[in-house]
Amino acid sequence: MVTAIIMAGGKGTRMGGKIEKPLIELGGMPMIQHVINTLLNSKGISDITILTSPNTPKTSKYAYKRGYSVFKTPGIGYIEDLQYYISQCFPHNFNKILLTITADLPLITTEIIDLILLEYKKSKKPAMCIAVPVELFKKNGLKPSIVLGDVVPSGLNILRSKNKQQDEEVVKLEKIELAVNINSCDDIVDLENVLNNRGLKNLGDYKWLLKRENL
Repeated sequence: MVTAIIMAGGKGTRMGGKIEKPLIELGGMPMIQHVINTLLNSKGISDITILTSPNTPKTSKYAYKRGYSVFKTPGIGYIEDLQYYISQCFPHNFNKILLTITADLPLITTEIIDLILLEYKKSKKPAMCIAVPVELFKKNGLKPSIVLGDVVPSGLNILRSKNKQQDEEVVKLEKIELAVNINSCDDIVDLENVLNNRGLKNLGDYKWLLKRENL
């Protein structure tokens, strides 16, 4: 089985507000809760741990209060915090499969998580990076934060529990759900535009539509 790691310890300075980024409400609930709910509904995920830091104390309290597993990192950086978690929790287990996901992907669905896990099962490499084609961003008027060639990293990865560079397979998925990540107020506007283009008023409508389409 796979352990899901939600990365929720960043400073979120680009949001420019007093609310910690994972706790910004979208569709009537904190952004991180959308990610948690998606992972809880995936049969391939055995457990979930939320990585917080001194940058996100309120996120820690939110998760603790609801009974979620929380691990506090130093808050140095994404890679450093993940490495710290692995070194502390898996010092002798180098084969645990970890799915890492940022807390700022409110449109992520269980179907996408399950698809990625299926792709990983078929892969012969220990790590996998999920990327989105740049073309998808252009088609939808979205601004990618990081461009690597013709793809944009989605913030969703799979790796083994060992603190060293791992040979990875890059999987390209043309999914708008992986392209809309919330790093700034402009990204919230982009989210609203994506919903409006589908004739939806809010994120709650989007989740309802997904459930209806999968009936």
